[in-house]
Amino acid sequence: MDISKILHEAVEERGNGCIVHIKVKIGKNRMFPSGIDAWRKRIEIEINEEPRKGKANKEIIKTMAEYFEVGEEGVYIIYGKASREKGIFVKKDREKIIEMIKNGL
Repeated sequence: MDISKILHEAVEERGNGCIVHIKVKIGKNRMFPSGIDAWRKRIEIEINEEPRKGKANKEIIKTMAEYFEVGEEGVYIIYGKASREKGIFVKKDREKIIEMIKNGL
């Protein structure tokens, strides 16, 4: 598995930031990145909040904002609000995002 190639497909440049394609797993911890789904070309995130009343989405935004060192206003859901597969906009340079994810795996 070529992690670099998968990361370049999972992080899509868009305007003044990037869309990070993720797959959400409900678990005991809050962790990003928690792995890679090579088949779907997504970065996995593990959260400990059930998907009720937007709580899981809020936790995803908070977790990713902390990880990428941007404010929560620089992270938002592009698609997949009611799905385990989401596109998350992060206001940060693509190569920096890829480097940070690679270092976290």
